[in-house]
Amino acid sequence: MLPVAFHRLTAVAAGFRGSDQLMVAGTPLVVAALFGGGPDIVGLVVAVQGSAWLLMSLPAGVMVDRIAPLDALKAAMAMAVAGVLLAMAGLAAGNLALFAAGAFVSASAAVVGFLAESASVQGLVTASQLPRANARLQLVQSSAALAGPALMGLAVLQGWPLQAYLLAALIAAFGLAMGLGFGTQPARAPRARQPMAEIAEGFNFVRRQPLLVGIVACALFWNMAFFALIAVFVPFALGPLGLNAAEAGIAQSAMGIGSLAAALLATIAMARLSPRLILVFGPASSMLASVILALSPHLAGTGLRLAGPVAVFLLLGFGPILWFVCQNSIRQLVTPPGLLGRVGSVIQVAIYGVRSVGALLGGIVAARFGFDAAMALIVGLFAASLLAVLLSSLARLQTLPPPVSSRP
Repeated sequence: MLPVAFHRLTAVAAGFRGSDQLMVAGTPLVVAALFGGGPDIVGLVVAVQGSAWLLMSLPAGVMVDRIAPLDALKAAMAMAVAGVLLAMAGLAAGNLALFAAGAFVSASAAVVGFLAESASVQGLVTASQLPRANARLQLVQSSAALAGPALMGLAVLQGWPLQAYLLAALIAAFGLAMGLGFGTQPARAPRARQPMAEIAEGFNFVRRQPLLVGIVACALFWNMAFFALIAVFVPFALGPLGLNAAEAGIAQSAMGIGSLAAALLATIAMARLSPRLILVFGPASSMLASVILALSPHLAGTGLRLAGPVAVFLLLGFGPILWFVCQNSIRQLVTPPGLLGRVGSVIQVAIYGVRSVGALLGGIVAARFGFDAAMALIVGLFAASLLAVLLSSLARLQTLPPPVSSRP
């Protein structure tokens, strides 16, 4: 049975993950529907939001390793509240730059939050409980992903975007209140080294660990593909697919259904299937989803026009979430406790830092060469993520590795 302290951590996770999902879902919808942005402008703002993962991950990793991870989690929740309020101010004033700044601050809060949460898990549960604990946290994420896009799509359609952002601020405030319940954490010994030396230690550990190299390579291509898709999807849905804002939100919320199913089945899947099967299935299902999306315009004039996009996001929710729970457990097992923040930040740069690159690529290609070219780009990037797994040691991993408890 998971300890009581972990259940409090789950409540904190509900706060920052719920707030983050509303922000991530709301950004392309608001920019396209309320600010009148085309695919290039949507891609630019999504890139600004995603750039937080590139700019903030490495400093955040150092911070998490220097102070108690639970204290870093509290700081993340405070940032989340501030980011949502700033975005609300930009929306109310009709100022796109201010809105984008709020999206950046909110994403920065998620950067710190994910790193601090992952580092905290290792200290709250045993090694054998890690897959179950990670699946439980993913269940929180999946629930937020299910509700966020549909809620934001409905809010934009009904003219209630400010109310939706107020809800995001209240959810983040709840997470902050729950985090404060952990009390003051023991201070860590101060480090004499420079931050760049500490970052280099995390990078070198990832570079020397074959399993982590495979995870980074797959994540890099997958996230470029996914955020190219996110940048393109709303204009693509409102144009060639013939959907409205609410229907686009419903399609995106199907990702939450898929990820919810994956989170519920993750513990069973990891107990009965070899890690290599799960790690290959994640990018393979994503490539299939991108092919379905590329073919979806042919259903635009039928009663199945929403079926294609829904199937796409169901697949994008299911396979990759099983992959994420598996790789997260592998990372926690092979990484010494004192390096978790920095190793996590290096991987986080690969997983999330390329969001801005993918979003810009998707938006620019769609604007200059059309949606068909953008779809071809997305299919190619997902195929590269699958190839990265097949060529790495991940494709040969029969069982989870034993835990490492000492520093290298």
